[in-house]
Amino acid sequence: MSKKWNTFDVLRHSRHDWLNRLQLIKGNFALDHVDRAKEIIEEIIIQSRQEAKLSNLNAPKLAEYILTFNWCNHLFQLDFEVIGDEYDISAYEVDVVELLTQCTKVIDAMVEIPEDHHLLLTLQLYHEEIHLVLDFQGEVSDQNKLKLAFENTDVKSAKLIELEQNNQELVSTFLIK
Repeated sequence: MSKKWNTFDVLRHSRHDWLNRLQLIKGNFALDHVDRAKEIIEEIIIQSRQEAKLSNLNAPKLAEYILTFNWCNHLFQLDFEVIGDEYDISAYEVDVVELLTQCTKVIDAMVEIPEDHHLLLTLQLYHEEIHLVLDFQGEVSDQNKLKLAFENTDVKSAKLIELEQNNQELVSTFLIK
């Protein structure tokens, strides 16, 4: 994590995000797009539930990394989901944050044009092990170089167990144990 967030910064960014969402809802109601406004509200509810699940993992540095990622200068958007039973993953937190940091730096270095690039991070929680799935969709300068970088991370407790690559998507699954 490169930026040290203070309470004021977090509240300011969070307030800005909530105001944007409220303006989207208000604008859709004003245009009589009631169904779209309801969809946005449902998306907010789902995201809030995911944030709560992330917060219940006893991994505050990981939660901070994920929740503040899109507030920094990156050429792609990070979305996340937590699947499985919530439990204390504090023993794995440092390694998960290090793996995410390495992978997101590589993606940032290889994305050439800021377009519609997305990284979906899925934390699949199983008893005593974590599967970390990184699904990157977008255009990078060298897809094979990105694949090699993911195959050669130096996080000791992370083992790459699956890697799928096609035209503009790279899906990698790491076992953290």
